[in-house]
Amino acid sequence: MSLSAQSEEPIPTVADAAPPAEAPSGVPVAPPPDAAPADPIAAVIAEQASLRRSLADSTGRLAGSLRERTAVAARLALILDSLPAALVVVDAAGRVLQLSAQAGRVTGLGPGDIWQTFLTRLTPTAVADEYMLDQRCLRVQQSRTPSGEMVYSLSDMTHSIAERAGIERERQLVALGQFAAHLAHQLRTPLSAALLHAGVLARGGLDDGQRAQVEALLDRLQHMQAYISHAFDQLGDHGSSPAAPIALGPFLLGVRAAMAGLAARRQIELRLDLPPDGVQVSGWRVPLEGAVSNLVDNAIHFSPTGGVVSLQLEADIQHARLRIVDQGPGVDRSLLPRIFEPFVSGREGGTGLGLSIVRGVIERHGGRVSVDSMPGRGAAFIVELPRSGGSGR
Repeated sequence: MSLSAQSEEPIPTVADAAPPAEAPSGVPVAPPPDAAPADPIAAVIAEQASLRRSLADSTGRLAGSLRERTAVAARLALILDSLPAALVVVDAAGRVLQLSAQAGRVTGLGPGDIWQTFLTRLTPTAVADEYMLDQRCLRVQQSRTPSGEMVYSLSDMTHSIAERAGIERERQLVALGQFAAHLAHQLRTPLSAALLHAGVLARGGLDDGQRAQVEALLDRLQHMQAYISHAFDQLGDHGSSPAAPIALGPFLLGVRAAMAGLAARRQIELRLDLPPDGVQVSGWRVPLEGAVSNLVDNAIHFSPTGGVVSLQLEADIQHARLRIVDQGPGVDRSLLPRIFEPFVSGREGGTGLGLSIVRGVIERHGGRVSVDSMPGRGAAFIVELPRSGGSGR
């Protein structure tokens, strides 16, 4: 064969090559040896991007939920602070979980504090669920939540109790006024008879000593009649006469003289301490004298034989203060808060009207009366009156 004949034969190509034999059914075909493998770094980067997107979505949802919860908590705190009662939430371990601002001021506690430390400061009263905290009265009510926490409601009852006490006092004063009117009528009848008989005695044949005794009796009976009229006027229309200046020095000298007989019979020394300068008040002499005499009478009654009752007058620019001090057993602690209320008495057989009338008379004069007493150390009744100018009488 010539060279020229051989060059004319066709050259086989890849397309003309025979196809590769097919693999048996179910057997994977290996990739061609020249195929590029997948990039593992790119796969990791893609996965990280997906995770970042998921994390951003979750963070957004959590932030939205947190904002919503914060808004709800703020609204609840505002509601708690606006309620009239102070609220405290306590967990099962007895620690404060949450409390209103008002409750924080009342209890002095904060979240995490032990609730029992506040409860130990409360003093029970005669009314259920009401307790004294210093000078404040609190109503403490409690309830349990489904999750086991205790919710305490603290209501300040101080003002309500004062109102109730005022209403009760008005009721007592009405009853006292009605009783006083009846009592005044019952007292005036025998006094009038006694004055009549004493007048007849004074006109009889008496020696000088007897006449002096009868005249002293007449003077005392007339004083008692005037005191009854004026004192009970204080419980009714408060009298119609205008107030007049009263010089307390001569006034107290008169009280001591009037009570000297009773003191002598009980072997009690009456002492009177007056300031060097004159002290004057404005008021009604007879009822004021009756009120002070009542206090002196009580002091003499409770003092032991041979004891001393002191009338001590002192004054500042605005007020005059009279202390009537005895050496008796003192006022029972249980009576101290109510000693000036009607029908309350620490004296055996007492009516409980004397000190309530004293308070009415002193308050009518723009003053106040109080008591300072320790069991076994006597009592001091303090009358405070506003001062006035002038010389008095």
